[in-house]
Amino acid sequence: MLVTGTTSLFVHSVNTNKLNNERDKKTYESLAKAKVALMGQAIMWNYGNGRPGDLPCPDLNDDGVAETSCGNSDGSTGQAYRIGRLPWKTLGLPDLRDGDGERLWYAVSNNFKNNTRTTCTALSSAGCLNSNTIGTISTRQSNGQLILDASSGNNGAIAVILAPGKILRRQGAASDQDRSCTGANCKTYDPCTTSPASLTPKCNPINYLDKGNGEDNASFIDGTADGFISGNIASTSQPNTLIVNDKLLTITASELTPLLEKRVAGEVLACLSNYASGNGGRYPWAAKMNASSAPAYADTTDTLFGRLPDTPFTNTNISNPSMGINWICNIASNSYWWLNWKESVFYGLGNAYKPANTTTPPGIDVYINPTTTLSNKQVVVIIAGKPLSGQSRTTNSDKANPANYLEGFNTGATSTFQKDVATSTFNDYLLFQ
Repeated sequence: MLVTGTTSLFVHSVNTNKLNNERDKKTYESLAKAKVALMGQAIMWNYGNGRPGDLPCPDLNDDGVAETSCGNSDGSTGQAYRIGRLPWKTLGLPDLRDGDGERLWYAVSNNFKNNTRTTCTALSSAGCLNSNTIGTISTRQSNGQLILDASSGNNGAIAVILAPGKILRRQGAASDQDRSCTGANCKTYDPCTTSPASLTPKCNPINYLDKGNGEDNASFIDGTADGFISGNIASTSQPNTLIVNDKLLTITASELTPLLEKRVAGEVLACLSNYASGNGGRYPWAAKMNASSAPAYADTTDTLFGRLPDTPFTNTNISNPSMGINWICNIASNSYWWLNWKESVFYGLGNAYKPANTTTPPGIDVYINPTTTLSNKQVVVIIAGKPLSGQSRTTNSDKANPANYLEGFNTGATSTFQKDVATSTFNDYLLFQ
């Protein structure tokens, strides 16, 4: 009997562990799929009023569709609307569930929400979404230790995806979480119709997201240490009872920003290529960097390296009257998405591809190091990453100095440009043709 009882306990333990492993596997697979979809949407933004990096608002009423707004532009309203269920229909996903059969939840940083977007007037303004933009959501380990601290301007998460797990009793609550759906205002497979939706139990985050070690996952505040904590966390008075079983997966700026830079560089290079194809293989003069004024974007005669010029290309046309004065692409001088990036985009063209075969400036050829040092290139596009140690982008003089944006060979703005992996001392993203 002792042997039989011991065997039964062992088999039960193995089966329980196997079931828990299967649940966890499904949970993390769903979280990973959600993360990929969100990052994909941020990268593959559409034109019009969108920006590279835009993320959808959460789904508040459980219809699978992102809400049209989750707060005003500066985030002073709508904090509670920036947490809800993952908008799986909006993202083109199947109805993802965690290992306990629950739909995923999702929180988005105010800086990355797609509506109402933060306001951008120049690269340095707080409302821009570009390489400098930080996440504003804090996260903690199960012991309460901060992993990402978004307080005091630090870089937090730009989004958090949560798997709520099975029903439990929240810390300090008198009863278990209520995920019921009864009455005229609710049907199990239909959206919540109360206003606000959280008046219906199945649309109230406190019935899904947990509380422990000083953190409540049912709410957060942008730009503070009030964020999210990962389970599992047991009750201190009842060690065998869980008070937090939420599982978290974050998206950070360090993960998303390099992909956004790559997309923006690709858009710029395609724009330049389209222009050259309609103008005899030649490109417009670059915009000169002038220390005595704010960044200007007019094309400047005999300038082979600088910022990407705004239209009309007056000086390019003067140098070569056969050349057009407008882009043939999705970069308008003051289009909404381009305003977020234009100060940090640099452009160099080879001597043979300038608007006219003048004797000045001294002819330069574009070489790339270390990818290739021999082949002469037509044009190079560089996206400056976030400011590194020693770089300042505050004054007009700062903004006119390439060394405050670019690193390595790229600061010289001569004939050799550097394409390399990102490090603590180099974070330029470069494309060439």
